[in-house]
Amino acid sequence: MFVFKVFISILIIILSGYIGIYKSKKLKNREYILRDMVTFLSLVENEIKYMMSILPNAYESSRQKLITKLKDTMGEIVVDMLKLESDYLIDQSIVEKISKIEELTEYDRNVFISTLKNLGRSDLEGQINIIENGISIIDSQIKEANEIKIKNSKLYRTVGIITGLMIVIICI
Repeated sequence: MFVFKVFISILIIILSGYIGIYKSKKLKNREYILRDMVTFLSLVENEIKYMMSILPNAYESSRQKLITKLKDTMGEIVVDMLKLESDYLIDQSIVEKISKIEELTEYDRNVFISTLKNLGRSDLEGQINIIENGISIIDSQIKEANEIKIKNSKLYRTVGIITGLMIVIICI
């Protein structure tokens, strides 16, 4: 019976520690995704400004240089842009695909969605302005994400392990 209690206690501590590490990793991934979006928007800006690419082609060539889950999300959006006829359906696709990125805050998602939805609805100068505005907003979000990560990352890991220890102590 004692061995069983020790096993359950260790399992509880490991599980709560894992939850803390998961929350900490989620903060780190948010910053990476935001940085990837800035890279993506910069590449799209170069594609439409200098290569005169149409938007789906600019998205596809730019997304190839991404490293986070944003790469797959943008790929799905490109496929929908080529497949769907209606702007409304493309907008719905953008909202649906970006909303699936769980590491982002609601504000981050709204910035991504509004930037992507507004691209292609104006002339070249308008698109460049939209991209630059999106990049500046995301840059401020990156700074905030970095501060939150530094402040809370270690906290989540520690609280996870301490919570597991408290549960074990209370149950014993």
